[in-house]
Amino acid sequence: MQITIVTAQAQQYVNALSPRFPQCQWFFAEDASLLSQAALTSEILLATPNEAAKIIKQMPNLQWLHSSFAGVDALLKRHLPQHYKLTNSRGVFGPLMSEYVFSFLLAHTQQHNIYQHQQQQALWQALPSISLQGLTFCCVGSGNISQHLATTANHFGMRTVALSHSGAAKAAFTQVANFEQHKQICATAKVVVAVLPNTPQTLGLLNEKFFASLDDEVVFFNVGRGDTVDQAALLAFLQAKPKATAILDVTSPEPLPKTHPLWSQDNCIITPHVAAPSRVSDIIELFASKLKDHLAGKELTDRVDFSKGY
Repeated sequence: MQITIVTAQAQQYVNALSPRFPQCQWFFAEDASLLSQAALTSEILLATPNEAAKIIKQMPNLQWLHSSFAGVDALLKRHLPQHYKLTNSRGVFGPLMSEYVFSFLLAHTQQHNIYQHQQQQALWQALPSISLQGLTFCCVGSGNISQHLATTANHFGMRTVALSHSGAAKAAFTQVANFEQHKQICATAKVVVAVLPNTPQTLGLLNEKFFASLDDEVVFFNVGRGDTVDQAALLAFLQAKPKATAILDVTSPEPLPKTHPLWSQDNCIITPHVAAPSRVSDIIELFASKLKDHLAGKELTDRVDFSKGY
């Protein structure tokens, strides 16, 4: 079995994986343009989506492609073949995403910024307590990452709900509804976390009507994809609702232009797509587990449905 790896850390992947799977022949490069012709005959490809998109037309033997990212939109273009099984790395991002979301959420409810300001004034003054317990935590999207976020929210005693295209029930959530029911679901949510992939169906899905359904003091996160949010509608919402807060780890485009008004919006926090980095050590273990199953003839987990885009 031939395996090709194309990432900036390709050498690190091969050093870790090849001793564990000596029966496989390994090829690697940091850039797809540097691959040998023999590497293009591999049956398995581990790569970033952008690098993989450059070469899958040249890989007729490809059986399985594993994306080192969760998002795979670069591989969903109409001109690209879909003759292989596609998996992504969604399974490793849930814990990292929980750390990101709840670091901001706890700082917000524990009022760290106010206490820090009071410290600068040598002011000893207790503020009214705010707790996460009993608050409604809503995920927009109900996949693997959202389910992990909901599990974390459950530990804090929050009520967890979700919106999805199907509205199908998921064990991590008290309730899952379809997007048409966003008014009923979002109206009671104090925290809303968008974890949507970038697909034709999600483009601009979180629009003016969506933001109109949110609580005036909501904490809104976008940790999915920037294109899923109508940023003009979000800006208008934040300007009209000064007690609301938006925390954006993704924008459209990336990076956000320096002149964009969201940068200077007081109730908006922007981070540079750092919520859940693809850590090589995590991807190595995930891929090794999947490769072991694949070589044993077992079904691959975290399969991407090409028709859905996730």
